[in-house]
Amino acid sequence: MSSPFSRELDALPSLGLQLVRAAVARKPARAAEVPRLELRVRHVVAEPPRLSRYRAVCGFEADGFLPASFPQVLAMPLHMALLNRPEFPYRLLGLIHVRNVIRQFRRLPEGAPLAISCVLEGQREVRLGRELDLSTRVESEGVLAWESVTTMLRRLPGAGEASRKARTAPEEDGRFRDSRPARWTVPADMGRRYAQASGDYNPIHLSTLSARPFGFPRAIAHGMWTLSRCLAEMGEAGEVPSLTLTCEFRRPLFLGSQVQFQTARQEGDVAFRVSSDEATVHLVGALAPA
Repeated sequence: MSSPFSRELDALPSLGLQLVRAAVARKPARAAEVPRLELRVRHVVAEPPRLSRYRAVCGFEADGFLPASFPQVLAMPLHMALLNRPEFPYRLLGLIHVRNVIRQFRRLPEGAPLAISCVLEGQREVRLGRELDLSTRVESEGVLAWESVTTMLRRLPGAGEASRKARTAPEEDGRFRDSRPARWTVPADMGRRYAQASGDYNPIHLSTLSARPFGFPRAIAHGMWTLSRCLAEMGEAGEVPSLTLTCEFRRPLFLGSQVQFQTARQEGDVAFRVSSDEATVHLVGALAPA
């Protein structure tokens, strides 16, 4: 049985080094034990140039506070360092981002020093392989201000095949029937632009050439870009001090696509989705004020 790993770092790990480690890692494609892995950093401050780029590519206005999705970007070096640990049995580049839950308890000033901790522990068997949850907590002045659970899928040989289509369920069609969709163009270079803002240079997002070895006919949008773009589109609803943001990533969103964004009120929450013109759903989620 693998031993748990826990460490506090003086600073965030180098993203460049983590990207190199992810690219050269060689791990067997089979189910294996996932021990508890934890990393912490006590002092992290958002870099103004990166925050500015992030706002620009996602559509957020500068208002003195971090967008509710931005702490996920701050924590990404810790995420990558955990997933690159030798105790973690799967290749980082083989993981698929399938769900996210973000809870913000108060808005974070853009220059505030933050303490970030990340924990990866256990896995569960699903039809397509193994799902893993990566939990993140962000504290400001010693108080929990933000937390998230990022769910990833590791496809395994012999696991069930994914459906080729992700059509809207009848209840979803009814929910969004009266919604007036906003039309988006997803630029062909958005993967590279978001990578420059977030540091996430996963090759599946950068170009057709780099995406093809991973089974994609062309590059796909970052899931967190799509979610952040939705949050920015919802304006004031996403700027309340306390909120819960949930989403499920259903189908890859290819760069250079035309999509539509829709919202619908449901018992005080805002349901939202991103779909292509032929009604294939790429993302569905909900924003709930606390």
